[in-house]
Amino acid sequence: MKREIINHHLLTCSKNQIILQSTRPLKTISSGVTNAGTGWYTTFVNRHVSKNYNSDNHHEEMQGYLQQIGAKREETVGMMTAVQLEDACWGFYEEESFSVFIVVTAGVGNAVDASMSDRHSFDHSPGTINIWVFINGRVSEAASIQGIMTATEAKVKALAAHNVKDPVTGSGATGTSTDSILIASTEEGVLLEYAGTITPLGKRISKGVYECTIHAISKYKKRVGT
Repeated sequence: MKREIINHHLLTCSKNQIILQSTRPLKTISSGVTNAGTGWYTTFVNRHVSKNYNSDNHHEEMQGYLQQIGAKREETVGMMTAVQLEDACWGFYEEESFSVFIVVTAGVGNAVDASMSDRHSFDHSPGTINIWVFINGRVSEAASIQGIMTATEAKVKALAAHNVKDPVTGSGATGTSTDSILIASTEEGVLLEYAGTITPLGKRISKGVYECTIHAISKYKKRVGT
């Protein structure tokens, strides 16, 4: 049986949501609104909401939304973003024995310097920079966690390249106040034990997240006129 490759052919994009639908469960770790943490999931949803979105129970409201679009709650990781989904960027990055598919939605309207975040008031608004990393390969537990670190470091460099500032402190932003991330793997093929920045997997994640975040922010800036 031919292995399914996670790539753009599995994406469905509209102004309301981006969905990646796999035919089999992927080993996942994420900070999603629904099914955060670890598990095995087939459906991945990044939902657009208004920048004024407000719900007393966003977990429950999100579950209702997933039900409306026909996504099974127990099989779905769901995220939210106030970014226009037309500005999403994705890329496919191949090595000889594995490949990585990256999807990024990014805006910088609520940029924050993590080292000075104590100067900000808490505001649990929808995520702005959402990063999906899909790995066509087997990934150790260590590599999954290292993948999050590597992707985050690449995101910070993309923000620096765009000279994004924290509006409260005036210092360089490291992200936004409610970013989310997802690492998912097919668990087929070669075992990838590590995903630090100089490992083969880490290099693909770094390059993919950096390039996709750069392009997504460029599209966002063009849209908002900055």
